[in-house]
Amino acid sequence: MAVDLGHADSGMSVAVCYSSRVNVTVTSLLTAIVSVGCAVAFSADSGKWISAVPAEQRDTLPKRLDAYVKAYRSRDWGKLFDFISDAGRGGVDRPAFVARMKAAHRKDFSNSPDLLTFRPARTTKSNKTEYDVYGCGSAQREGQSFNGVALVHAVFEHGDWSFSGWSFTEFPNEPCKTLSDPSWETPGPMEWSRPMEELRGDPAGAPFHIDSKK
Repeated sequence: MAVDLGHADSGMSVAVCYSSRVNVTVTSLLTAIVSVGCAVAFSADSGKWISAVPAEQRDTLPKRLDAYVKAYRSRDWGKLFDFISDAGRGGVDRPAFVARMKAAHRKDFSNSPDLLTFRPARTTKSNKTEYDVYGCGSAQREGQSFNGVALVHAVFEHGDWSFSGWSFTEFPNEPCKTLSDPSWETPGPMEWSRPMEELRGDPAGAPFHIDSKK
């Protein structure tokens, strides 16, 4: 089943699926292909979105990104913790992380929007092992929907991909169609060395916009 990580403005969408091969008995000389899921759905012409990442690290990024978005969308904060970078966690443990996320993402009053979908379009290197993945994102906060150009900050650490957080690039949000504009340029660097917004300060404090520039 494909996971839709964004709403295409134009063009055809395709799903990139990954599979595992299961070897049957030697005598049968057959190999069964077992589909284990689809990682990311994106525009047919956006296969280059991951080209900035070293070839040996590319295979796992779409899968980890897909799982990160799924955990966010389902509000499974305990699962999301597994995909957060060391910097994003800020030293908190899983129970504290879950408590803070629940406080910041309440349905009646929410300090932060819930990331629902994300379709990657391009990636830029921001540090030796850190990358900004830009794409079309959608989110919801207190019943209000948001859609626009967003980025997810990816970090390759401990032999795998983690994420320090996500943000819309501008407020008001840039329309996703700008991603197909050859003249569009990525915004200036954002600060990702601090813990996630939800983990800073008093979780019961004043609301803030995650889609504003930091």
